[in-house]
Amino acid sequence: MADVVFIVDTSTSITQENFQKVKNFLSSLVSSLDIGLDAVRVGLVQYSDKAYQVFLLNQYLLKNGALEQIGNLPYRGGETYTGRALDFVSTNYFTESAGSRAKGYVPQLAILITSGEASDEVEQPAKKLRYRGISIYVVGIGIQNTTELQQIASKPFRKYLYSVGSFDDLPDVSTRLLQNFCIAIENQIQGKELSLYVLSFAKQYADVIFLIDSTENMKPSTSERIKPFLLKVVNALDIAPSNVRVGLVLYSNEPRLEFTLDTFKDKLEILNYLKNLPYRGGQPYTGLAIEFLRNKVFTQEAGSRKKQGVQQIAVVITDGQSLDDYTEPASKLRRESITVYAVGIKNITEGSKLDKIATYPPRNHVTTLKFFLQLSNIAWKIKKQLCNEIVTKTFVVPLQSQSLKKGCVDIEEADIYFLIDGSGSIYPSDFKDMKTFMNEVIRIFQLGANNVRFGVVQYASESKTEIIIGQHNQMMRLTEAIENIDQIGGGTRTGNALSSMKTLFKMAYRDNVPQILIVITDGKSEDGVNQTARDLRQQGINIYAIGIKDAVQQELEEIAGTKNKMFFVNDFDSLKHIKREIVQEVCSTNVCKNVRADIVFLVDSSNSIRPAEFQKIKDFMQSFVIKVDVGLDNVRIGLIQFSSEIREEFQLDRYSTIADVRRAIQEIQQIKLGTLTGKALTFAASYFDPPRGGRPELKQYLIVITDGEAQDSVKNPARAIRDKGITIYAINLLQANNSQLVEITGTQDKVFFENRIITLFLFLLFPLTACKRAEAADIMFVVHGSSGVTDLQFKNMLRLVEAVVNNSVVGKDKVQFGVLVYGSNPEVQFSLNSYASKSLIREAVFSLKPLSGQPFTARALSFARQRFDMNYGGRASSLAVTRILVLITDEPTEPSDRDNLPMAIRALKEDKIVLITVGMSKASREELEEITEDQERLFFVQSYDALENIHENLTQIVCEKSQPVCSNHVADLIFLIDGSESISENSFSIMKTFMKDVVDNFVISRDKVHVGVVQYSQEPQKEFYLNEFYSDAIIKEQISRIEQLKSSTFTGKGLKFAQTLFEPANGGRKYQGVSQNLVVITDGYSADRVDDAAMALRRNGIHVFAVGVGIVNSFELFRIAGDAQRVFTVENFDALKTIKSTITSEICEPKDSPSCDIDLAIAVDISRHTQSASSLLLKQKLQTFLPRLLFQMKSLPNISCSAGSPVNVRFKFQVFSQTKEFLFNSDFEDYNEEIIRKFLDIQTVVDTYLNVDFLQAVQEKFFSATSAKVKVLLVFSDGLDDSLEDLRKAATAFRLKGLDALLLVGLDNSQDLTTLREIEFGRGFGYNEPLSVGFPEIASILQRNLVSDTVAERKCCNVVCKCLGEMGDHGGWGNPGRKVGELWSTKKLLYFFNASLYFVVIQSMHSDALFKLLKCSHTDVLFQNTDTCPVYPTEVVFALDMSEGVTSAAFERMRNIVMSLLKTIKISESNCPTGARVSIVSFNTNTRYLIRFSEFQKHNLLLQAVQRIPLERSTGKRNIGAAMRFVARNVFKRVRQGILTRKVAIFFANGPSQEDVVISTAVLELSAWDITPVVIAFTDLPNVRRAFSIDDTGRFRLFVWERQQDENLESIIHCTLCFDKCKPSTICEVPVSPSLLMDMDITYIMDSSRSISSEDFQKAKEFVSNMLDQFVIAEQPSESFGGTRVALVQHAPRGFLPGRNKTPVALEFDLETYNNKDLMKKHIQESVHQLEGPSAIASALQWTVENVFFKAPRQRKHRVIFTIVGSKTSIQDREKLKEISLGVKCQGFTMFTLALGNDLSDSELIELSSSPTDQHLLTFGRISTSEMVYAQRFARAFLNLLQRKYYPSPELQEECENLDRSDTRDQVSVTERFGTAY
Repeated sequence: MADVVFIVDTSTSITQENFQKVKNFLSSLVSSLDIGLDAVRVGLVQYSDKAYQVFLLNQYLLKNGALEQIGNLPYRGGETYTGRALDFVSTNYFTESAGSRAKGYVPQLAILITSGEASDEVEQPAKKLRYRGISIYVVGIGIQNTTELQQIASKPFRKYLYSVGSFDDLPDVSTRLLQNFCIAIENQIQGKELSLYVLSFAKQYADVIFLIDSTENMKPSTSERIKPFLLKVVNALDIAPSNVRVGLVLYSNEPRLEFTLDTFKDKLEILNYLKNLPYRGGQPYTGLAIEFLRNKVFTQEAGSRKKQGVQQIAVVITDGQSLDDYTEPASKLRRESITVYAVGIKNITEGSKLDKIATYPPRNHVTTLKFFLQLSNIAWKIKKQLCNEIVTKTFVVPLQSQSLKKGCVDIEEADIYFLIDGSGSIYPSDFKDMKTFMNEVIRIFQLGANNVRFGVVQYASESKTEIIIGQHNQMMRLTEAIENIDQIGGGTRTGNALSSMKTLFKMAYRDNVPQILIVITDGKSEDGVNQTARDLRQQGINIYAIGIKDAVQQELEEIAGTKNKMFFVNDFDSLKHIKREIVQEVCSTNVCKNVRADIVFLVDSSNSIRPAEFQKIKDFMQSFVIKVDVGLDNVRIGLIQFSSEIREEFQLDRYSTIADVRRAIQEIQQIKLGTLTGKALTFAASYFDPPRGGRPELKQYLIVITDGEAQDSVKNPARAIRDKGITIYAINLLQANNSQLVEITGTQDKVFFENRIITLFLFLLFPLTACKRAEAADIMFVVHGSSGVTDLQFKNMLRLVEAVVNNSVVGKDKVQFGVLVYGSNPEVQFSLNSYASKSLIREAVFSLKPLSGQPFTARALSFARQRFDMNYGGRASSLAVTRILVLITDEPTEPSDRDNLPMAIRALKEDKIVLITVGMSKASREELEEITEDQERLFFVQSYDALENIHENLTQIVCEKSQPVCSNHVADLIFLIDGSESISENSFSIMKTFMKDVVDNFVISRDKVHVGVVQYSQEPQKEFYLNEFYSDAIIKEQISRIEQLKSSTFTGKGLKFAQTLFEPANGGRKYQGVSQNLVVITDGYSADRVDDAAMALRRNGIHVFAVGVGIVNSFELFRIAGDAQRVFTVENFDALKTIKSTITSEICEPKDSPSCDIDLAIAVDISRHTQSASSLLLKQKLQTFLPRLLFQMKSLPNISCSAGSPVNVRFKFQVFSQTKEFLFNSDFEDYNEEIIRKFLDIQTVVDTYLNVDFLQAVQEKFFSATSAKVKVLLVFSDGLDDSLEDLRKAATAFRLKGLDALLLVGLDNSQDLTTLREIEFGRGFGYNEPLSVGFPEIASILQRNLVSDTVAERKCCNVVCKCLGEMGDHGGWGNPGRKVGELWSTKKLLYFFNASLYFVVIQSMHSDALFKLLKCSHTDVLFQNTDTCPVYPTEVVFALDMSEGVTSAAFERMRNIVMSLLKTIKISESNCPTGARVSIVSFNTNTRYLIRFSEFQKHNLLLQAVQRIPLERSTGKRNIGAAMRFVARNVFKRVRQGILTRKVAIFFANGPSQEDVVISTAVLELSAWDITPVVIAFTDLPNVRRAFSIDDTGRFRLFVWERQQDENLESIIHCTLCFDKCKPSTICEVPVSPSLLMDMDITYIMDSSRSISSEDFQKAKEFVSNMLDQFVIAEQPSESFGGTRVALVQHAPRGFLPGRNKTPVALEFDLETYNNKDLMKKHIQESVHQLEGPSAIASALQWTVENVFFKAPRQRKHRVIFTIVGSKTSIQDREKLKEISLGVKCQGFTMFTLALGNDLSDSELIELSSSPTDQHLLTFGRISTSEMVYAQRFARAFLNLLQRKYYPSPELQEECENLDRSDTRDQVSVTERFGTAY
């Protein structure tokens, strides 16, 4: 079976005669193939100048048709465009629509036949094909240089590349080619070596290391037998750098690394190496070898991809003998999340030896053999185990965890105690494993005071209550309390501890709440346990016993009372593996009592199953039956056997008791024929129908148990069963074909391997698709029973209410219920907050009585709406808790009330209340449909008795609607959706619905969740940014509008593009600590690589979720997400809804939410240069000082981004001797006094040195062992032992490798501590003092260095610096610290703000220019109703003065004016570009929102909201300038799209505001943003009047209304709010923007260096050219005053260096060159080119002043230097910049700077700009057209401001006076003052 596409060159390089030989060659190949639908499919392409489709893969399913088409193939002629042909094949042939079966893992082959060199590029098109898994065979004819052919062909070339001298040689090629690719197909499908696994598991993804015993016990003859074993296993793996990597270590006395994970790129190379595997000999040291694996082989340096989330697997092959201990090394290896398999041979006497090496459970990971001869024969088993492991860990285990968490919703109430062994036999690392285990178990349950509660008791010789049940009912506090438990040590008195639990459980007792005890111990108890445990069980306590290491299994059984509640693992690190089993046991204790389902077993009974295995199948089915509640009304069981024939054992309704079912199972007899699974599936389909006892209305399951590959097709029969709503699970008895089983089940997570069938219970009991419980909602029942309803009938209605209550998690912060009963009038029976428990609610429900009177349903609905208010127990809308109203009625509403129904319904929907209706008897279906508008939420039955039939469906709807919303979650969420051609229009629509459903689970607003969407196909396309929309309704509307791209699938491109949407300029908030999330949805494999783009996303802290639709076992999804927990696969698009809540939960509660780990390496330098007596004293001091210091440092304070999560510190100790070897080198481990003692014992007897050798050696060891986010080296030193310069270089190399901090602490107070500071790094700029052990606060200083202020905050929280008070005296408060980074924050805010600016129609045009373009006649077409106010879409902001001194009367005036203005304008009812949107803020010293643009779309509701705004008394001073800047930067940050959209801001001021500079800066920004400001003042504001004079358009208006009678609203209404530029009111001036008439010389200095990008340089040219349009250019620049003169210079030419008397600039034109702006613009366009020399700003500045300004006659009043900067200046030039720029400012020049790009120096920009910086410096990180428009407007407004200012500013005076006082300004030039810089 294969898909083969022939690509035939028919260009002129092939003559017509030879072309016939090519056709003969093709015919011979095709004739030899087995062509057919389920066999080989062939396609044909011919090409020359272009590619021609001859026939697709699905066109000819018979050989004759294909051969006939080949015979008629025409000769084309033309050029040879091979690359184009390869792309054509990729896009048009290897697709599902063209007949490709790649998704079914059918081999994909392309055969290229060519005789000429390509006329285009071939390497990339060929790579794309190969990357998709398509094998390319190349037949080259008469081509001497095969380099190009090698670029196309797959490897190895001997197999895929055939080069012949002439066309006559083609028949010989035919034979070889057929032989090779048929073998390849056979190997992939049927070959013994691959055992189906290359196909079964598609692209695998793992790192696998083989560790093989090569001692003298393993003689050469036996060692030889290992080779075929390895060859078989390795050959079954999908070896490739991006898939499975393999490494090999042989060991004896010491381990020998044969090859690392990244040594070989090709499977063939590995196989060749294994064939020559050497024999070593020696003694067995298994522990040393395992330690070597961990430290040297599973490392990034050796090719491990652990940090990318790739599975790590070790296979240990040993004879069981070892001269060292391997238990602890193996435990450490497993703790590193490495799965260990153990294969034991020959001398293994007890399996437990290998159990201590292998991962838990041993039955899955240990294989023992008596003889080496068996090794090769069990290769199939090992390779299947490996492949199973890879698939299970990636696709099944994460889903099991999700399923388990959902399942434990059933355990609503429980009291659980952990009783943990803290005796001295337990190592600290083991005790930590125990605490981790407890916390992982706890996280699965619903924690709460009225839900599940936990407590912890630790015991040794005595017991100690650590946490009493009920003490901590919040997850964070409970888990933190467990983390803080310290081990007590002592003996092991388990019986005594059990006895102490009686009282604790009595204290915690709650009626009908289960009590559970989980005991964890590692040894035999010193006292009896039997009686005390029995007493506890008799008290009703369920006990589970977990034994570890030396625990006695009989004792565990006595504790638990049964083997079913007893668990055993060999080491503490294995606790994590039994977590699911323990929790499953606890969760499923009573859950099966309520399960109703049909389950049919379909059992393989073929002859490939041995009798013993067949008995195991029967045992499994019997154990399964015991766990479910068998009965005709509960769980029904059916059984079918199949082989070549089918045998019905019993139907679903045959047996009604467990005993009968078990007996029938035991009596079945094996058939022992072939394996026709497809036939059996077809037969089983009807078994679920009612005639066979099926109940289609319930959950139905088919469990297929099979051992071998099906001999017929299974795909379609299985799909037919699943289409009936039946869930299929499959159990693989190890030899079945996994890909077939996935075809049967639909998804990999429903396939269970023989050793994991216990987890099948989990999936059956807790299916992921079902909503288990309503978790968070306010639910109000509105119930009406007609006057004639009987008590029994009314009780049926109440049972429906009870069913919903029972299916909900009740609680104040969970689900609340209220009930209203109505007749003529409604009466509340109980409110939402009346009852907090189910029992009380049920009791209240069944006390209800129907009310008399006619049903006034509309009145009842209106009344019920009010009861959702907070005053009646409802929850605030800001919490986004779902509100549900369930109407239950048996009559239509009273006719007199009928007209009120639409209004009542509309009001409920405006309040976002979900409406569900239940009607019966005489109720009106039409009326109920009107209420719900959704058939899914309407239930109707003919009788009261039939209400029971809708219980399940009603509770399911309520459940789905009441899942918890992430009300407090703040996140950025981007969807990256596949829009390729393989997705149908209907499926694409379903995907959009899925996105909208996910959006509904979040609170969308400016300060909560932001959403963006990218669609991709062959190219990615932005649908909308994160900062475009802040309303869920608008976002869902935008999603609905997305149109499908319909091309190929390039997911890698999409991922790379998606990264840009997380940037701050596009709305990303990653630098604000906001969670970043990307949800990728795709239905196919990518045509390009995804790895690099996905890793880049994850490295930037973005959580990537990968959703595959119809993709089975896609390791590509795993490579995208990087975490199996974030991979989701569904069978089809319809199934997307089943994962909605899980994805929402993962985004809402990210598993890797901020935690910060520190790996701290410790070393000591005490060397001989210290006097011997002093050295001895230091070593003694160290013995007492170091343990105490490190004990204090083990518990570090929380960091800012993970409050509540402690910082975890691991310590590593090293002693490096003068002989350049490590005498002591521990792992990174938790604080351990024993390790510290061993370290000091060695350290204090040798001399150690702080030299280059030491730093280099520590560096090598450090990075092979660390895995923490923060990496620190702490050295205690008596002084440097090498040259300072060499040590600096070594320290720098350490830092560049990834060390975050090097801290040096002096050991002797008498030494020169400052030299130690010279090589330190990472402490932050606030810590310049050296460190010494003599400092009394050294521990707290180191804590602050590590966590609070620098290293951890920087690395874990992205906090570059923190503003803190200086340290004061001990015990008191210090002085407040200075603020830092103000310039940075100002610039960044400006950058973020500018980056969000956009225009829709013509981006580069001012709105005036656009009006001229459109003409007013065209705008009339758009806005015909000119009587409407506003005429154009308008965004209006009102800013109310609430500063100190504002009286109630003054505030009332403001509010009344706002109300009057609002009454004249039309409010926009959507985001369409019509009408006005209104926002209101208040201000004093600060500004805050009162109403946002998106909040009100109803005029009356807006007016009501404004009327309710109260005066907030404040002592804050008035700062109207700051308010203006806030409005410009924040409120107008996102306006509606459209160039005609107007922005108006109206500010109120009750008095003066003193911040003149802030006001003028604000006016500049308002001008730049094209915002029209109006200030209404109740007293004169001279500074605002002056600032507004900057505006020369007449738009900026100040109204001073000291008295109420002064108010004149008409002017504001007609000339601002409702202004129509096309038809202005007669009372209004028409705003114009005249050219600037200034007496000014202005020179633009452009950065033209090699450091500025060509794009930025082009933008700079455009900016200067556009600015010329603003000026009135001097007509006679040399002879008269008046008008603006302009010059332009660039810097610097190539080869320029300061001080070499070479001109630093290219003078484009000086102040006298041109008198016409058009000539200037022409010069810029045609003659200005990038110089690409160094950056030389200082030199260019100095040259410009001397040669442009001072040499020009008739200098103007205003002299402006406008510098456009795109890079830092060169180092040589930097030294002069400050002096030169200061001198220029002191000469009276105005300096304005426009900064483009990110690689700039803040200090340089400040020096280049006049003061205040906010008015003279603009910075843009990412240059866009909109930003250039902003810069032009700002610059124009600034030049207007310039005419009203004096330079130099007063603040410069002192600096200028400090210059050479002996020189006068007129006598000394800049050059003479500072020296020549060029």
